[in-house]
This record gives sequence, C-alpha cells and structure tokens, in this order.
Amino acid sequence: MKKLSLMMLFLVGLALMVPSAFAADVVKLGINEVRSGAFKSNGDRIIWGVETAVKEANDAGGILGKKIEIVIEDNQMKGEIAVQKVKKMILKDDVQIIIQGSSSGVGGAIAQAMPRYKRIYLDIAAEAMGITGANFTPYTFRACLNAGMHVKGLAQYFGKKGLKKVFLINQDYSWGHDVAAYFEKFIKEIAPDTQVVGKEFHKVFNKDFAPYISKIQASGAEYVITGNWGTDLAQLIIQSRSLGMNLPIGCTFLDDDAVMSVAGDSAKGCVEANMYVLGVDSDKAKAFENTYNKNSGGKWPSFVSGQAYMGTKMYLAAVKKAGTFDTEAVIKAFEGLTWEGPVATLTMRKEDHQNQTPVVIGEFAQKTKYYDSPYLKPVTIIPADQVSISLEDSGFKPYEGR
Repeated sequence: MKKLSLMMLFLVGLALMVPSAFAADVVKLGINEVRSGAFKSNGDRIIWGVETAVKEANDAGGILGKKIEIVIEDNQMKGEIAVQKVKKMILKDDVQIIIQGSSSGVGGAIAQAMPRYKRIYLDIAAEAMGITGANFTPYTFRACLNAGMHVKGLAQYFGKKGLKKVFLINQDYSWGHDVAAYFEKFIKEIAPDTQVVGKEFHKVFNKDFAPYISKIQASGAEYVITGNWGTDLAQLIIQSRSLGMNLPIGCTFLDDDAVMSVAGDSAKGCVEANMYVLGVDSDKAKAFENTYNKNSGGKWPSFVSGQAYMGTKMYLAAVKKAGTFDTEAVIKAFEGLTWEGPVATLTMRKEDHQNQTPVVIGEFAQKTKYYDSPYLKPVTIIPADQVSISLEDSGFKPYEGR
C-alpha cells in the first residue's frame, strides 16, 4: 500500500511537471493587429509575413531550443483597444514581443505603453516620425522606413522628372501629416523650383474623393503625392481615373495585392516607393520570393508581408545574438544589428532604433508573373544612405524615463 501511494505521488508530480517543462520549451510572439473592418486585409498580410518567418524558424529547430508560438489579437485599429490587448497579451499570454504595423496612430499608442511592461514593440509598417523620433522609447524598434525616408525616395524620383507642380493628399492623422511635411521639405531640396499647389487631409476610410479630385484638377498640378493605404488608396485611384484625372500618382503603399486587385488598370501612371517591391531582379530577391512563396502556402510577398517577415527575422537574429529572450539583452543585441535582406543589407540604427534601408521604386505594369491583374515592376533602387534621415531631421529626442 505504501509503495502504491509513493507511485501515485510520483505520477501526480510527473503530471504536474510535464506541462511546465513543455511550456519552458515554448516562447510566444504577439501580433496586435486589425482583424476586422475595412482594413483587415492589411492585418492579414502582416500576419502572413510573421507566420512565414516563424515557420522557417520552427522548421529549423526553433530559437535557442524553443518552439515559437504566435498569439494574435484584434485591435480594431483603435489605439485604446490596442493598449488593452497589449496588457492582456503580456500579463496573461506572456508574449515576449508585440508586433504591429497597421496605422501609426495605433503604433504610437502601443509604443508609449511598452516601457510599463518592459517588452519590445516591433513596428513593421507604422511610419509616423514620432514613433522613433520625438516619442522614442528604448523598447521600440522600427523595421520599416519612416515617413521621411519613404517620401525622400519619391522626391528623388519626381524631382528628376522635370515636373514642377505637385498636389499633396493624405489621411488626416500623424502619418499623413508627416508625408506632406517631409515630401515638401525634400522636394524643395532636390528640385527647388517645385510648387506645392495644394494640400488636403481627409478622414481615414473616406468614401467620396470627388471634392478632393476637383481641387486637384483645378490646381494645375502635374502630379500627386499620397501616403494613403488600404481602401483609401484604392478608392482615391479608382475615383480619380473615373473623373478624368490621369495625373501620375506617387504612392507609398501601392505594392499590395489587395489594393492592386481592386485598382487594376486604374493604377496606370502610378508610382510606388518602398523598402521592398515584389520583383526586384537580383538573386537574393528571387530567392526570398521563392522561399516566401513556398513557406506561406503559395502567397507572394507584398510590401507589408515582406516587412513583417524581415522585421521578425531581424528580431530573431537579435535573440540569437543575445543568446536569450531577456528584453534588455535583446535590446542591446538589436542595436546596430545588420541583416542581409532581399534587396540590401539592413542596419538597425543604434540611437533611435530606426532601420536603415534602401528604397525601391516601382512603376505600374500591365502584366507580371505574379498576378493575373496588373501590378508593379521595380525600376530602380535608391541606396539607404541616400534616403537616410538624420536624428535631427527625424525630431529624435533621447528617452528620459528609463
């Protein structure tokens, strides 16, 4: 009887130990994204990019002997909800990192919450300058371009085209205002005789662009610059063409299969600038496309999926370098980290945690090998040092709360 009791105690202890031992072999990454509403497709593509990077890591044996799991929460593209979900994901789910990209408004709210929890926020698509500038915290790492770098690429492209009159139309929040301000700054440096003949800001998820298009047509503009993304970009393009406005439109987020499948032939004359555009003609880029296609179940990496993939890979590289998932150690390893991307070497700038990356310019193409509908074709790559923004121009302020 005594032996039986001891055996029962042993089995109970073993049963209690197994789950905790198993849990010790798992690490969780959190994705705090829009999972509902008009911009859900953007959240989908961010998730696909992270999932692809995680699948590759797990197939190779995990990271530091741990299998990676993903926890996903819907922030409904609202900052206050995103912060609530951050609390749940860290305190209840014990995620090591929060990954997000849809909306700089949401990203800014998440960034400001992270010092409280001392976990890393990996920004893979939110580009408002303040996130790594005036509102910098050591827990934020931006894997994508910032607004200034992004539009500096567009300014270089259009500044060399001989076009003199530009109209700026953007969403009315931090990102859109940064696009307008920094494009105006850099186009005046690159092509000083350029005139900004109009500047408009509209609500996010705007359905009627006709009043804005009328202003553009009356302004005498020779081209348009917009930071619109998702449905706001697709509708701006479609409605402008239907109303007879056929000016070139310089975009920041057109390399998106969801947008291009809707815009179709209406996107003729549009130009894209981003850190990655599908179809770069290099061995590394082709290898990335094929690897992504294989590991994502047949998808092709649009800009946001590519950024999510690359950002996750850089974070995991920092973890390997640190030899631990401890936040403070990973921060030190991430600062100054270089990683070979599909277009060029990427470097995480130590001071402000802003990724230094080239800009790829893509133009409308009637046919590509990737989709049945029209897409974009990369035409040139602007090196990282030609689009980099200084700490001063970024509005960077050192973090004082640590």
